[in-house]
Amino acid sequence: MKVRFLPLLLFNLLLVGPTSVLNAQDAPKLTKLSTPITLDGVLEEPEWGAIESLPMVQYEPVFQGTMNEQTRIKVAYDENFLYVAGEMYTKDPSTIATNSLARDKYSSDDVFAIIVDGFNDNQNASWFFTNPDGVRFDFAVSNDAESGGGRSAINSSWNTFWDVETTKTDKGWFAEMRIPFSSIGVQVENGITDIGFIVYRWIANINERHIYPDIPPNWGLGNAKPSQAQDVELNGIVSKNPLYFTPYGLFGNNRSNSLNADSSAYSLDSDIQTELGFDLRYNVTSNLTLDVTVNTDFAQVEADDQQLNLSRFSIFFPEKRQFFQQRSGLFDFTFGGNRVFYSRRIGLDNNGNPVRILGGARLTGRVGGLDIGFLNMQTANTDNFVSENFGVLRLRQQAINETSYVGGILTSRLGSDGAYNYVVGLDTEINTYKTHFVEFRASQSIDDDLDSNQKYKLDETTALRFSLRNDSDNGFNYQATYSRYAKNYSPEIGFIRIPDVNERFLRLAYGWLSDEESIFRRNSLRVFYFSRFYNNGGSNLLNFNDGIQDRNIDFQWNGRFKQLGGLNTSLRFGKENVPIGDDFDLIGKIRIPSGSYNDYRLRLNYQLSEAWKVAGNANVSYGAFYDGDITEYSLNPRFFLSRKLELGGSYRFTHLKFPELPERMITDFTTHLVQVRGQYSFDKKATISAFIQYSNLAELIGANLRFRYNFSEGRDFWLVLNEQIYTNLDPREAGLPNLPRLQSGSILIKYNHTFAF
Repeated sequence: MKVRFLPLLLFNLLLVGPTSVLNAQDAPKLTKLSTPITLDGVLEEPEWGAIESLPMVQYEPVFQGTMNEQTRIKVAYDENFLYVAGEMYTKDPSTIATNSLARDKYSSDDVFAIIVDGFNDNQNASWFFTNPDGVRFDFAVSNDAESGGGRSAINSSWNTFWDVETTKTDKGWFAEMRIPFSSIGVQVENGITDIGFIVYRWIANINERHIYPDIPPNWGLGNAKPSQAQDVELNGIVSKNPLYFTPYGLFGNNRSNSLNADSSAYSLDSDIQTELGFDLRYNVTSNLTLDVTVNTDFAQVEADDQQLNLSRFSIFFPEKRQFFQQRSGLFDFTFGGNRVFYSRRIGLDNNGNPVRILGGARLTGRVGGLDIGFLNMQTANTDNFVSENFGVLRLRQQAINETSYVGGILTSRLGSDGAYNYVVGLDTEINTYKTHFVEFRASQSIDDDLDSNQKYKLDETTALRFSLRNDSDNGFNYQATYSRYAKNYSPEIGFIRIPDVNERFLRLAYGWLSDEESIFRRNSLRVFYFSRFYNNGGSNLLNFNDGIQDRNIDFQWNGRFKQLGGLNTSLRFGKENVPIGDDFDLIGKIRIPSGSYNDYRLRLNYQLSEAWKVAGNANVSYGAFYDGDITEYSLNPRFFLSRKLELGGSYRFTHLKFPELPERMITDFTTHLVQVRGQYSFDKKATISAFIQYSNLAELIGANLRFRYNFSEGRDFWLVLNEQIYTNLDPREAGLPNLPRLQSGSILIKYNHTFAF
């Protein structure tokens, strides 16, 4: 009874209280078109000639400075679409930059963009932009474009349906966008729709951005903040509720080597894979979207990046699968790096290997001031896993003002063997004054693994977080946060890095914009303090008087040049206690015994300018690490050899050196983590990409090759090859045979076709 009705009671209590609906009475009105626009990138229609251009200003490098090029942007609409036109005049057309023809692979191109806050909630938006060759890029924005606390505000994996065409002349380049309201999501009340929008132009060769409205550069990503968008009122929208039906077919071959039953040899297993399934999307209303998936497949998703774990705790991998991208920010319920919902728990095991998903459904949208997110997925029974059902209900009610909310979450993980795990949580974020926020979050897990005496004990099964912060990057800003995770707090559809601890975090910073003569655009000085304590105090069991698990203080200076990229430096001092009995092998090689360790780390990072034909960054760091030393270098270059060919990758060198101890067999080790990425675009439809990774620590080379032909939005042909190859064939344990060269491999062909009704 408690499990069934407690969440409903909490949500009912949650939704009692004032709501706030944006009043757009004084908002300007966009022109409503009476005849359709021909989408060709040529702005010759009389309708465009009758619409005034928006008053653009320079956003960077100097806010409201003199613009070196002329930019004209116009926005209009009809019953079903939002239209955006851009005239990007350029004195020297040879400087117009297109470095990529691949969808969603932005490569420091010239840009024409619009950010649309369809629900006018000042938190979420759809970001559409294009380059001079008409390549489409679309991102989802959440949390008012503010990342932090374990949240990423920009989701570049999100895709939707829209169109754009561009042309180039000796005067510059020109673009027309047509965006369905059904792709944005809007609310229609009494025939009136209120939205917010931001438009901008980015000129790559001079690092200059023109923007409307005139948003001050007080935030790191201020050009995409929904709360700073221009509010407008639209009339007579008859947003269609299209049904998109996308069946797919897949054929392939999977190979893997496994040790036979008597451990005498490895045998190659090969099986033919054939799959059929479909996705369905339907706009139940103009502001509620239903997605249904059957026999869900993610064969075309790029392989995970290999990561080097220099700690004794688990690391976080981002979600790349498309089905989980729709309004993914709505499902965020985070406690710093920990979270109640982590979609990679669905359909993937702890090593990132796929677990069959039979199907599921998701409903997302907004009704009045209430954000709604519902997700339910069912996985299949396999040799290693029982069939499981995963459920998430997320509600978030706008309250007090347009940038504040109260909300709640309920998650469930139910196994066919009777196992269950529930989590219920409440949260609120209140915008108290300008950029100042108060945040509170609490959740409780209920797990079948605990006996009845422990299952509902709040001090053993809850997580809490309280935070005060100022989000502005200009002037003085701060954040003070306290979090606590109980010993038996276990969100099995979430992510917990370290249980049974409490954490304190403090950030003090000051940022300023430089004057027009300076080579810098922005500078900031920051001090970070973080400490993590064992909940039991640590005085007896852990043999430490202070109860600290780890603590550090970090001093940073960050500078952003107007033309030369960015430079960041930091100096961190830290302490870590490793309890008795928790000795561990760092990177699986170097024994770290229990004890108290003081360390420091000096870091230097340089980010290359977006105006150059080479992008990326370089890092170097040195310091004390446990009772040894660490030296690291990393390079992450991207070379735009032409608008069709891009090469890049990363190289991370880590050298660890430790004193000799009786329990330490290895004292000196160097890791090399190499990633190479290449991409060739035959045109805007056909792209081939390669991703190769090598780690001398894992002693593996991984290769992921993908060919995509995009006939149109929702119609794709994929050819995908994956290989994992051992570089060291010596047996991993004494008495075992040598390893085979191939660990696993696959070749897959997939086609999906979207039908719109």
